[in-house]
Amino acid sequence: MGAALTRDRRVGWVARPPHYEELHALLTDGGAGLLLKLTTARYVPWEEFRALPTPRRMGAGTAWSLLKLVLRSSGIEIPIPDLEGNEYWYHRTHEIADSVARIQCLCRADSDLYRRLTATQNRSVLVRSRIDETMAAALLDGLEIDEPNGKLLLRLDRAPRDDTERLIRNTLTALDDLQSLVDVPFSKELFWHLRYLLLEGVDVRSIKFTAPRLGLIAVDYESQDVARAADAQLSYISAYMNHVAGDVHDHAVLRALLVPDLFRYYRPLPDVNSEVGRLAFRLYALKVGLPVLGMLPLSRIKLKWEERLFDHSIVTLQPDIYFPARERDGTDLTAHSTLSLQIALVALQDLNWELHKLEQRDAELRALLQRDPEINHRQRSVLGRALRNPLAEFRIAYHKNTHNVVYATARADLLELVDKGLLVLGKQGRAMVFTPRPGLREHIEQHYGRD
Repeated sequence: MGAALTRDRRVGWVARPPHYEELHALLTDGGAGLLLKLTTARYVPWEEFRALPTPRRMGAGTAWSLLKLVLRSSGIEIPIPDLEGNEYWYHRTHEIADSVARIQCLCRADSDLYRRLTATQNRSVLVRSRIDETMAAALLDGLEIDEPNGKLLLRLDRAPRDDTERLIRNTLTALDDLQSLVDVPFSKELFWHLRYLLLEGVDVRSIKFTAPRLGLIAVDYESQDVARAADAQLSYISAYMNHVAGDVHDHAVLRALLVPDLFRYYRPLPDVNSEVGRLAFRLYALKVGLPVLGMLPLSRIKLKWEERLFDHSIVTLQPDIYFPARERDGTDLTAHSTLSLQIALVALQDLNWELHKLEQRDAELRALLQRDPEINHRQRSVLGRALRNPLAEFRIAYHKNTHNVVYATARADLLELVDKGLLVLGKQGRAMVFTPRPGLREHIEQHYGRD
């Protein structure tokens, strides 16, 4: 039987295949249209899906399988097959698209967040973030190290006492040296170079390991299979990160967020895969002009998420939902992409809150100084700059010209701040140079915060 002809007022006579009416009813009256609308808007796990109305004469399992086929047909392919040759993909839901746009806006080099994060007075937030992330990546990889002692090692810049601590120290140093590699394409050689930076001066045999943490993935490949596929996986990952392979609509934000988990899942290097993955992620973020993204402590957030230590409304996929979903979804990474973006948004929210608290604290400290009638407006200007920039230097001549006062007044202003313990007097040649005292914020809080 041939296809029926139906007149459509927009295009004229058209042929309707035998199953057209059935498909039309399925999408309009049969409920499939609603399911498609919901799963296009956001990721819907099986437990929620099976409670939704399904099309007539179709069970939840059949509807689920059919919908997966439809979503994959419009999905984004990940050109990195696993060790069994399975190819992965994700469906770019409206939530994913919106999250990507938001993260891109916040993480660019011209963003207000980047300006605030790299401002001298706020660098303590960035330092803390890097230390937290360095320790979290080590814990994800299974390094046996006491977290408080590890953070103390990095904060005090003391000499490492063993090879595990030396690896931790090298990780932090390498994060700061990645700018020099921005123009180097990703390759097997580059990944091995990153490993070398981490293990310089380290005897790998002396590193103490425990069971690696879960994070967002379950590592289940045998060591011999991992080693056999290592070179191929490094080639796949390099092509993906160089944008030689992959869908043009696979956004750089999502590629970046996938990188650390690719290293943890496929373990293409003999060791320290979490640390190398973290460096590669940071380097990729620099290459694509998203520096803030590379600064985010994502490993720390993943550990907190795994331990259920935070409750953010942003995160809709908690471990008890996510891991069963990943088990059922197979090669569909929509849940992983959704959760990765949600974790990045949590990290951005936390980072912005830390900056806000620090900026608010400085504003409160400047207000505290208003209580001292012995500090004049010129001196408050000096202290405001000292709070913003702990490395600031003040000279009598500059203070004199800036405030249009005589030399003796400018000299007295600065020396009085030294007498109050707010500035430190030094010399460069014969010239007097004034700098903020160490711990200026804490000193002002202690001596001016009393009622």
